[in-house]
Amino acid sequence: MSTPFPDVVILAGGLGKRLQSVTGGGQKVLAKIGGQPFLEILIDYIASQGGKRFILCIGHGSDEVEAYFKNKYRDREIIFSREESALGTGGAIKQGAGHVKTTQFIAMNGDCFCVIDYNRLFSFHQEHGAQATLAVTLMPDARDYGTIEIAFDSTIAAFKEKQPQTAQAFINTGTYCFKRDVFSLVETPVKFSIEYDFFPHLVGRGFYAFKVENRFIDIGTPERYSWAQEHLKRLKG
Repeated sequence: MSTPFPDVVILAGGLGKRLQSVTGGGQKVLAKIGGQPFLEILIDYIASQGGKRFILCIGHGSDEVEAYFKNKYRDREIIFSREESALGTGGAIKQGAGHVKTTQFIAMNGDCFCVIDYNRLFSFHQEHGAQATLAVTLMPDARDYGTIEIAFDSTIAAFKEKQPQTAQAFINTGTYCFKRDVFSLVETPVKFSIEYDFFPHLVGRGFYAFKVENRFIDIGTPERYSWAQEHLKRLKG
């Protein structure tokens, strides 16, 4: 019997301050690409590979997100994990993980899109017995990003802050695969960053990098949102 597709936790509650000229202060994951909310495109893409159960971590703009996705699908389940106060990316995923029913789960940023074979990511994660697996991509010009050092055995060796001289390097695509109890490995406050307060503490503890070749789309700024409009339009055919 094949392993069921893992539950998917999606961050959908960020303030999106840099994109307010586009959203008017609304939730950025609902910013439209070709008339369709970005988050809907992401969910549809994951569902096309077998995703059935989605946990949306909502905070800012939570009423908008819940109103749009509540009772929207018949072939997939949408659960809302609402923040009563800001939890940060780590706190939000940790809270969302409380709704996970599968032994492993996929987590991601709701304002990023990368063409990923999620079943391959999940298989890689299981085959390596990983606690956590981070999907990474090689960025030709990584000066605007924190970068990741990867060891020969695909484990993550180190995270590095933005470096003005950095050229080509691996960066985080904002897509992860976790064991359901991964947050028991590190003591964390209620509010914390997954990238800065959690990931560095996982180095050397079954933390792997899964390499993908495709550029990821981040709609966090008006310029990137504009680029996404054209790129995703082509992707959707």
